[in-house]
Amino acid sequence: MATQTAATVLAGALFGAALTASAVYVPTVITSQMDLQDFHMLKVFVAASASSALAIRALSIYGRTSFGPRSPSTIHCFGSYDANVIGGLLLGAGMTISGACPGTVFPQVATGIASGFFTLAGAVLGGILWTGFVFSLKRQPSSAPAKVASGGPPTIQSQLEISTTQALVVYEGICLVIILLIAMLAPRTSLPPTVPIVGGLLIGATQASSLLLTNNPLGTSSSFEEIGHWFWYAWHALAGSDQLGSVPKKPSTRSMTFVSGVTVGSWAFAQLATEYLSITRAHSESPSISAQNAFAGGCMMTVGARLAGGCTSGHGISGMATMGIASYVSVASMFAGGTGLAVFLRRS
Repeated sequence: MATQTAATVLAGALFGAALTASAVYVPTVITSQMDLQDFHMLKVFVAASASSALAIRALSIYGRTSFGPRSPSTIHCFGSYDANVIGGLLLGAGMTISGACPGTVFPQVATGIASGFFTLAGAVLGGILWTGFVFSLKRQPSSAPAKVASGGPPTIQSQLEISTTQALVVYEGICLVIILLIAMLAPRTSLPPTVPIVGGLLIGATQASSLLLTNNPLGTSSSFEEIGHWFWYAWHALAGSDQLGSVPKKPSTRSMTFVSGVTVGSWAFAQLATEYLSITRAHSESPSISAQNAFAGGCMMTVGARLAGGCTSGHGISGMATMGIASYVSVASMFAGGTGLAVFLRRS
């Protein structure tokens, strides 16, 4: 048990250090991406997902992981992916408001970014609301259940009837083209151009370390669901009730342990690379992110991520790397929700 916990903390610490090194945790990097003014975040995201896909495929070939694509998430309203769409839109909107995502909020707290503390508080509330009230939406009976292929969740390769290797080659090519187009066409930023690429590659490397150390892919939003489970578990226990409903008798702590490692790793990197961090520190505070916005955005992004079945790391870095269609739907919805809200706020 102690060994497993230590491995989970180490995997989280490596991920936290990589997030901090990539500078993608900086609030204005996220808000400027959603406002289409700065594409640093997208470059990190694409590089991380592409390198993660290579890591997952290599480990899978050698039998070191059985990690597969994520299943569609549905509340049975308008199709098999309705929760992926709604959750993704809500996640993106929350990211625009708070300047954070479920994974980057921990480096924000670790490096002392003021809005991160309010975002974290809102995210915790979101986890409590999710487990106590919203979670039941995904358990409603369906008159038209989602169709999942007998071979597993729908993927790009299964739909196109091509091999996983062929799909991977195409995906890597698309990612490379996206990065090159951004480099040629996107506005220049004050951050060194190598930071997002190297940072993304480091994040992809931590995917491999997480799978090797814990046999679990990268993902952080489930930590807030665990916090919610523990809240309601304690609530019922203090009330003297034996009826804990959907709350398990002993809620898991694996994801909470992982994000604790993320926080420690980010803090450690910040202490060892103070000069490097000073390059991004000037961009770390955004006057537009008030405490109220950070708190509300944190709550929104947590509920959205859990509704969609994953966040920017769970769907974007891990899920898209396995070519799962649910992850592509969630990430597309996330960017649509975030960018749509950012453009609306800029014009209003």
